[in-house]
Formats: sequence, structure tokens, C-alpha cells
Amino acid sequence: MDAEPVGTQTPAQRYRGYAVLAAAIMLATGVVAYFVFGGGDDAPARDTGFNGTPLADLSGVKPAEGTGVLDPERPEEGKPAPNFALLDARDGKTVRQLADYRGKVVVLNWYASWCGPCKREIPELQRLTEQLAGEVVVLGVDPLESQGRASGILDELNATYPAVLDSSGEVTDHYRVGKGLPKTYFIDRDGILRATKTGELRSEDLVKFLGQMGVTYTPR
Repeated sequence: MDAEPVGTQTPAQRYRGYAVLAAAIMLATGVVAYFVFGGGDDAPARDTGFNGTPLADLSGVKPAEGTGVLDPERPEEGKPAPNFALLDARDGKTVRQLADYRGKVVVLNWYASWCGPCKREIPELQRLTEQLAGEVVVLGVDPLESQGRASGILDELNATYPAVLDSSGEVTDHYRVGKGLPKTYFIDRDGILRATKTGELRSEDLVKFLGQMGVTYTPR
């Protein structure tokens, strides 16, 4: 059947036609916006699986033998930080324990390659490392990412401090890190958790929390 000429359509028919056209335009605009703006620095990488995104390459990963949570207690300020063992994020073989750093103040920092605030704070953590290497150690923990992503962001930002890979997310869950990164725990020389910071670390935060543990940090 031939379409009715426009001039013979009723107002209701013309309205339905305009509505269909408007819906098509909105859908097309949404698709374009998704592909143009959907891949920013703060967007989770496709294989991270963090913040609720299904994990493609690490789904169901079990901790490597000899790694994972070593103390059943949950983290609580004023009590010993639970010990854990994880594989080094750079070589994927060396097992590092939190207890290895007893005797130094530990800045235990959860980060990820897709996390914009993490990228902004890593250079400050590296400056801290260079300035107070004898007193303070920064230990990065990357949850649910491939080794390449975990080490790549550190290399990109010239970070040399140690980092480990929590491929299964077991330690991250045990520490109640939650869905937002970064998150940082400040642990004193005796292994006692003294402070927790959720969100991006700034130089003034480091001055404050390290000062509570008797460490003087002067940002440069």
C-alpha cells in the first residue's frame, strides 16, 4: 500500500512520525557518545573485573600456592595489620609478605591501571620513596588485573617501589577495600594499622598520617 501524502496525514499520524524520528536521533546520539566518551582514563579496563565488571581473563583465579591471606583477623585501626603473601607485580614469581617490611612504616596502597586518582598519586608515592627510603616503604597492591597492566602503570609513571598482584581479589576482600580505588593503609614499624585513607592521597595527607607515626615528611 502506498504511503499517504504528508498533506493528507492527520495530526496524530504526523505526531507519531515525529516521535519515531526523535527516538532514532536520541539512540544514535547515545551510541556515538558511548564510543567517544566511554574510554576515559577513569573507566575500568575491559579485563579488570573491578567495580562489578565481569573479569574475562582472571575469572575464578585461585591464589598461587603459598600466597593469600595469612592472618584471619580483619584490619582494624589500633591492631596488627593482617599479614598476607602475594606475587610480585613485576616479575610474577617473587612472593612478598606484608611482614617482610616490619621495622619500617608501611604505606599500603591499593591501585589499578584504570584508576585516574591512582595515576595522580603514584608520582607522590614515588617521591616519598626516594626521600624516606630508610624509614618508609610504599607497597602497592593491584587487585584483579593482569600482570602487564599492574606493572605497566608503574613503569609508565617511573615508580620503583614494590608492588604485588592480588589476582584472585582474596586479600582485597579481606582488607575490606570496597569498590573504589585508591585506598591506603598506614602501618607503623611494629605492624600496627594506624590510619586508613579512602580516595586520592595528597601530600598533606602523607604529612599528616606519617607524622602520627613519628615520621617527618617534607613534600618537594
